[in-house]
Amino acid sequence: MDIPLSAAAALSIPPLSDSSHRHSSSGTDSSDHNNNPGVTGDAAEIETNEEQLSRDLALFLANPSLQAALADGSLDLASYSSTVEQELHELESQCIQVYRRKDKEITTLRSELTECDAVLLALQEMLLGFQADLGGLSGEIRSIQEKSRTLAVQYGNRKKAEDGIGQFLSHCVISPNLAQAITSGPVNRTFLEAVREMNQIYQDTHDNKPQPWSAGVPSSKTVAGREMQTHVYRLRCVAVARVREYFLAQMTLLRRPQTNVRMIQVHGLLQYAYLQDFLAEANPQIAREMFNVYVESMSKVRTFCHDDVRCDCMFRIIFCFSNTRLFFG
Repeated sequence: MDIPLSAAAALSIPPLSDSSHRHSSSGTDSSDHNNNPGVTGDAAEIETNEEQLSRDLALFLANPSLQAALADGSLDLASYSSTVEQELHELESQCIQVYRRKDKEITTLRSELTECDAVLLALQEMLLGFQADLGGLSGEIRSIQEKSRTLAVQYGNRKKAEDGIGQFLSHCVISPNLAQAITSGPVNRTFLEAVREMNQIYQDTHDNKPQPWSAGVPSSKTVAGREMQTHVYRLRCVAVARVREYFLAQMTLLRRPQTNVRMIQVHGLLQYAYLQDFLAEANPQIAREMFNVYVESMSKVRTFCHDDVRCDCMFRIIFCFSNTRLFFG
């Protein structure tokens, strides 16, 4: 009758009586163990082995074939043990012969495994180096990100400050091109716009009311506003002088004989009516002088106005010159 190898191995375990004997002896020496803590670990190991032996016996006895063989007494443990031992020796001899036949292949495999270990070790060192480098790069990236956020905040603050300062300067500072157009440029549309912008800057620098572009502070109370008041005033005086010269030159042209009065009135005076308003605000005396000179000049050319259109144009210009703050508030 064939019995599983596991069952034979179980049957080759020493008898339970020996273990029970050891258990009893260990029980009798329990007082010694209590008195000698050094043998406590050995006692625990013995108890563990006995528990394992009990579980193995219970498992093997649960096998129906083993139970039947033990019941009818047909199992010869001694002969079966020798048979198993002989088979084990044969298997061992076969394994040794296979190993001898595969000696070269095993040696080659071992050398290849050694080389693979060396390659893997080098790869591991390289990866560790990469990891260290990546750790350094990660720190640099975090530092760059922090600097980027800091620079973004600084840029936003400077942008806001730049916009605020730009608005303030546009209301209080005279650009070189503006000054050049007023002081040395010809009297044309560019000159007219330059005078208009300069006059607005003059009003802004002398304003005592809080303005949004000056952060709620009157521009006349700021350092830049007070500093620019003198420069704007000087440029304003230059503009007044140049406007006076321009109007006197136009009045001189009106007095010349055989002059196209209508052309001078339309292109030389009506287009620059704002300059008369500027004179009325900056220097009322010169504005009154220009008005008187114009009336006197037109009174001399009145006798030559036989055309109703020319007369209408003359009256329109007189109305334009009189419709200023000089005469109406």
